[in-house]
Amino acid sequence: MRVWKIIAWSIVGVIVMTAFVGGYFASQLTRPVNLAQDAETVEIIIGAKMTVVDAVEQLDAKNLIQSPVAAALLARAYARVTGRGVQRGVYEVKPGMRQIDAVLLFFSKANVQTVTVTFQEGLSLRRYAALAAEKIKCNEAEFLRLAYSDSLRNARNITAPSVEGYLMPNTYAFYKRSTAVEILDKLLDEQDEFWEKECAAKAKEREITRQEALTLASIVEAETPVDSEKKRVSGVYTNRLKMGMKLEADPTVQYALDRSNPKRTSRRVLYRDLTLDSPYNTYKNFGLPPTPINSPGKAAIAAAVSPELHKFYYFVAAMDGSNTHVFSRTGEEHQKAVALFRARRARAVKATTTKTAK
Repeated sequence: MRVWKIIAWSIVGVIVMTAFVGGYFASQLTRPVNLAQDAETVEIIIGAKMTVVDAVEQLDAKNLIQSPVAAALLARAYARVTGRGVQRGVYEVKPGMRQIDAVLLFFSKANVQTVTVTFQEGLSLRRYAALAAEKIKCNEAEFLRLAYSDSLRNARNITAPSVEGYLMPNTYAFYKRSTAVEILDKLLDEQDEFWEKECAAKAKEREITRQEALTLASIVEAETPVDSEKKRVSGVYTNRLKMGMKLEADPTVQYALDRSNPKRTSRRVLYRDLTLDSPYNTYKNFGLPPTPINSPGKAAIAAAVSPELHKFYYFVAAMDGSNTHVFSRTGEEHQKAVALFRARRARAVKATTTKTAK
């Protein structure tokens, strides 16, 4: 009988102790994280190979929890019961958040911080890399290395030296600190889908390759921001190609200058620049340049595979505030349009100078 009493009291003791310990741990975990109410949120980065214990250690390293032992026990128990693991990504721990909620934060992708980024039409590959680094916090050097890598280009059947021109401008949502390959894949996939649905058949009908279409599209993109005239601009260059005329497109010279001097900031093309020895200088070379010169958007790509049918061979900025152009059929017409452009530009410069002087 005495033995049974000892056993009974032992069981009771274990239960009481378990309840006490459990209550203690629970009281620790239901407290707010160690952040003042006016403190900034704290970022926690969970890597791809981190375990639940690693995640808890991240919280402990930033002094956000009072009992790492209790937090680790909770994380392990939750992982075992749900069959989930911690998710890679960037998380935010905010003032007032309970420690238990901070621990469970890492088990759901819904809690991973996202950023919305707009990759604009007409930007260079290097600008895209800088934008990805600034907004998404990816590695800029790795972005460029992959963009020029044989592995990525071969996987995408891209024969150009880089993926420039194959990245689709758009507004995207990314997980914060997404990798360079994740970002590139998303932008490449977006253009692949558009190309197959909207452009591939038209390009085949016109007997032009995808790279030729994207190269023409990139020039069109650089020439005009107005979607409604992109097909007309494309038609001008298509007409010049058919006639064996040089394209004489200023944006290709700008691109050549940027390649020779990446720190260049001026966007003007001077007469002396037209003699630049470069395969991208369409004032010296016939045909399209070797590769796209920027990232064209949907309207420009569509214009490249479906140019407007007309007899224009020249165009110049209207310089009337509309961002549109004046199109001409003959050199004589074009020279008149150029003279009007120069007169309007001179008036605009004079007006700006007068206003600044005042």
